[in-house]
Amino acid sequence: MAVFESAQALEDVLGNFFERLRSVEQAYLIHQIGGTLEFVFRNPATRIRWIPESPNAPLPFRVAYGSPTDSVLLTFEQDGDTAHRFWLGRVNLQQALARQQVVAHGPLSRAMKLIPHLDTIYPLYREYLQEIGRSDLLEVGR
Repeated sequence: MAVFESAQALEDVLGNFFERLRSVEQAYLIHQIGGTLEFVFRNPATRIRWIPESPNAPLPFRVAYGSPTDSVLLTFEQDGDTAHRFWLGRVNLQQALARQQVVAHGPLSRAMKLIPHLDTIYPLYREYLQEIGRSDLLEVGR
């Protein structure tokens, strides 16, 4: 059984989590990527992007949905279950890339700057799921 039964369910959970990430300390790292980061989800099919804001903006990036209207620097393609397990800290990105569970398009070396900081973000997803009453998702995909 899939974690997210629809694109709307994925956007409601992961999209809103991404909105929350805009205000965490590590959010400034998005500027180090140097452009828009897009997540293309299969099963269910949807797209979510992190678009860097100007350095003096109150939040470092904004979250957008649907097909991009601006250029995208880096894309990560994956299914919803893999994304969910990734944000829970259960998917090693390098292994997922090697196994093509996650397919990257663009200068992957720029996104690798984020990897050392992911361990501080994973617990935020767990907390977020509990906060929104979706602690049932903590056991999915073990």
